[in-house]
Amino acid sequence: MLDHKCVCIISANSLENENASRNRVLSFVNSFLAAGHQVKLISMDNEAFNLLEHESFAHFKIPFIDTKISSFIKRAFLEMKIASLVLNKANELNCEVNLITIPSMFLLHLSFLLKTGKTKILDIRDLSWEYLDEKSLINRTAKKIFTQSALLNLKRFDIVSVTNDHEFDYISKYISNKELIVKVPNGVSLSVFEKLSHVQQNHSNQFTVTYIGNVGLAQDLSTLIEASKLLPHVQFNIVGAGTDFERIHTLANPNQQNLNFLGRRQFDELLEIYTQSDILYAQLTPEFATAMPSKLYEYLSTGKYVLYGGVGVAGKTLENFQNVSLIAPCNIQALKNEIQQIQESGKYQQLCLQNREKIKAEYLRDVTVEKLISMI
Repeated sequence: MLDHKCVCIISANSLENENASRNRVLSFVNSFLAAGHQVKLISMDNEAFNLLEHESFAHFKIPFIDTKISSFIKRAFLEMKIASLVLNKANELNCEVNLITIPSMFLLHLSFLLKTGKTKILDIRDLSWEYLDEKSLINRTAKKIFTQSALLNLKRFDIVSVTNDHEFDYISKYISNKELIVKVPNGVSLSVFEKLSHVQQNHSNQFTVTYIGNVGLAQDLSTLIEASKLLPHVQFNIVGAGTDFERIHTLANPNQQNLNFLGRRQFDELLEIYTQSDILYAQLTPEFATAMPSKLYEYLSTGKYVLYGGVGVAGKTLENFQNVSLIAPCNIQALKNEIQQIQESGKYQQLCLQNREKIKAEYLRDVTVEKLISMI
């Protein structure tokens, strides 16, 4: 066990704006602080934002750079610039332990920039290099380069944490000592769970389907938009923003009364939106079959009915829960039919307390992060 050392947590995300990244980082910070260590956090945030207040915690920021652009090459260069800035800052802080948390794969690619002689931990939330499409020669070439770079740089780390069995199996092929790999499921923190588990039933007469999360290519919310046009008596909410937001917004009919784009909302506002919803919807396109959206753990914590369009890791995980419907992704008719079936059956009318209990027992980050700390 560490003897009250300085731990630097390195993120290339904007924690103020990205709930999934913030919640995972917060679990690491709180767990290290609870174990008596000093924690320094680096992220891409505005100076006014501070993750939390604690005498043993300091939050360092690099200037915000918007990477939510459609150009693959420009985005890659911007993410590389961000990664180099945060890694150089980590070297300045000179902590005994450096923990890089990704989906930003450039933190992994540039991890050689970190000073030697320090304990290095890699927290993998997504195998992001595996998600690159291969539709063009540039993308195919980039995917090969990024994959080789990622696998080469994995070996620089003393400990690697992953979120699910698929990631564990993938990383195990390239790290000889499997004892150096620890699974930290991408669940919810205790504080977030306690609030979500008090969400109430929807007592309004309006049947409501809600999506909360990133509006990106991986989610392809055009499926939800088109289904909403076929179900005029159902209310639909889209909460969030992302690289695909403008395209998705233009797909909606200008005079459509049953579709609300609510933008990004603070967590306390989300609690009210959860309460006013009957079905919580999510989708990932087939290319992202190895991902498990952390938002699904939040959905399950509310006890509300969950409707998921997707295959792979997330689908297999959801099979272990109740009050869940699994359908093929990107299938408008399947989505429309399932929403109608759920509404007609009335299955959505009771909160699923078993799902809440399962999340509490198996997916609280505060408990799983302690495994990683004990390994150092």
